[in-house]
Amino acid sequence: MLDISPKAIFSIYRKYIREVRRLPHIYLRQFYQIQGSDTFRRLLQTEPESMRRTKLKRILKGLRRLQLANTGDHIAFNRMLDVAYGRVGKLRYELLEPLLSDPRAARPPPIIPGNEKSRPPVYSVELRALLTSTFSRKNPLKDKDLAFPSTLPERAKPGSEEAKLLGPLSKRREVNMRWHFFTTEVKKVLPPLQISIEPPLSDSSANDDARRSRRTDFFETDILQQTLDLAGYIGLPPPPTTRQRGPGIAPERASNLFDGKLPVRWLRRRYRELLGRLPILTYHPAKSESCSYLVSIPSNALTGGKLHASQLRFIGNEDLAWIRNIPHDGQY
Repeated sequence: MLDISPKAIFSIYRKYIREVRRLPHIYLRQFYQIQGSDTFRRLLQTEPESMRRTKLKRILKGLRRLQLANTGDHIAFNRMLDVAYGRVGKLRYELLEPLLSDPRAARPPPIIPGNEKSRPPVYSVELRALLTSTFSRKNPLKDKDLAFPSTLPERAKPGSEEAKLLGPLSKRREVNMRWHFFTTEVKKVLPPLQISIEPPLSDSSANDDARRSRRTDFFETDILQQTLDLAGYIGLPPPPTTRQRGPGIAPERASNLFDGKLPVRWLRRRYRELLGRLPILTYHPAKSESCSYLVSIPSNALTGGKLHASQLRFIGNEDLAWIRNIPHDGQY
């Protein structure tokens, strides 16, 4: 029988904190420390024993995943990153919630006359860009799917042949199908951490653009840049190889952004895989309102375990000369 006494819970909490301190970056440690304190506090406030036992089992499952992540299990570590960066869980909904409505857009007329609750959902400009992009979801939608969902039968069109033969579709059913399509497709979207703004031409327009762009939970933070740095963002040329440096010249030590005992190369690969699930939503003020947001991912992101061509080293004259000097039999 699982012990649910406060003494046993505090013992599990101390074990949880020890594992959190082993995480390789300060953001992960802060996130899971705050999340753990809230989770254990709610657990102690739970009165029914059956419910407390269920919550404790869920906490122990998360603790085992945390222990696996600290030992180098890539599946467990990817799950920890997904939770901390809003790919799954509560934070994912909090990042997506500001984009689910558009106060600047005109409210569409109700489908059922006189019934205010029958208004169809409104797709904001940001949400349209995310729904129709291959970087924010696996199967992107088309613009026509947002105007007329693919789940709606042709009977929903008053002048269609099906409507003439079988009769028009029920208005109440059309309302329900449109909202069901909206909620289902929104759940498939990977939300951005923040909305970037293309550098405007003047400072005066910068303030206007900042007001026009939407704000998420990580607005005015450097969390996105931190993630790019942890993944080894390609902004500088790669360091020279041993052959390019010459014998006897030691390589320059790069600053290590990670803590702990996990290999840096392994951690960078995990963060590059995270970048493949982390779309960047950029606001372009110079474009039209319908095309003002573009979705992209960093060039060094890993999607599906495949390397991008931008990650390969360009061949130089020294490399080319070295390759030409290799004998045909493969012997040096």
